[in-house]
Amino acid sequence: MKLFLAPIQGMTIALYRNLYAEYFGGIDTYYSPFIDTNNMRKSNSSLFKDILPQVNTKGLDVVPQLLSNNADNFKFFANTISAMGYKEINWNIGCPYPMVTKKKKGSGILAHPDMIREFLDEVCKDLTYDLTVKMRLGMDDLEEGIKVIEVLNDYPLCGVMIHGRTGRQMYTGTVDLDAFEVLYKSCQHEMTYNGDIFTVDDYNKINSRFPDIDNFMLGRGALIDPFLASDIKGGTLTTSQKFSIMKDFHDAVYSHYKSIISGDKHLCDRMKEFWMYTSVHLDPTGKFLKKIKKCTTIHAYLEVINQLFHPSNGWME
Repeated sequence: MKLFLAPIQGMTIALYRNLYAEYFGGIDTYYSPFIDTNNMRKSNSSLFKDILPQVNTKGLDVVPQLLSNNADNFKFFANTISAMGYKEINWNIGCPYPMVTKKKKGSGILAHPDMIREFLDEVCKDLTYDLTVKMRLGMDDLEEGIKVIEVLNDYPLCGVMIHGRTGRQMYTGTVDLDAFEVLYKSCQHEMTYNGDIFTVDDYNKINSRFPDIDNFMLGRGALIDPFLASDIKGGTLTTSQKFSIMKDFHDAVYSHYKSIISGDKHLCDRMKEFWMYTSVHLDPTGKFLKKIKKCTTIHAYLEVINQLFHPSNGWME
């Protein structure tokens, strides 16, 4: 069984991936946030800064992801990335955000199987890397997903990852496991399940229903509870040990941003982004998150953090 960390824009950047691996582990492969290939004129080193080999911890398995509906652009970016030494590149046809889908990219292209076929006809002519695809059930309904899988089956892909919602749902409602099963059974490529794995129990239920699936992608659940992957693999850390590690993880993230960001407000704003997911697990009542959101100085921010991690809050067993 392998666990993958999903690409989440603005969150699973190189710093986060490296520190996540150092402090929590459990993840076998990290998928980087997508690079949009739309504007070739912007194809410069800044676009690739998050996946340059030197920014990855040595030995960390990272897979770059591209967002595109233009085969020529995709091939240019993919070949550039492949030349860096990456063995796998992931095509994003699952992003559900309207600013993407309205351009027939991400899950917006799922309603256009002919576009997908035309795209893959060109991209798969001379592959020098393993090509995988991340998708949803469809943009609006399962019938779209069925047609897309029929297209994908005709190409030499190395894997398909399916999030169990439609693009239109974004992240509302729940995953549709019955619909996922339809696509899984009709797909001829190695399958990865993605969607709503927030606890070990969630994983066990999905694994029980689909025992032949060996790959699972964790998204928001792994950001909310960074120990989720290691717990799924049988981790035995105590609550006090986990909170001690969380404090060290926070301090490492904070120290990095402090070294590159000038001004209290800018640093506070960046750390507020850090807490967007993490607070759900560490601060379920939202008490400390409210205080963090009000912080405009580093002094005030660190005071809240010290309160949050104080043993009196019940972190020690």
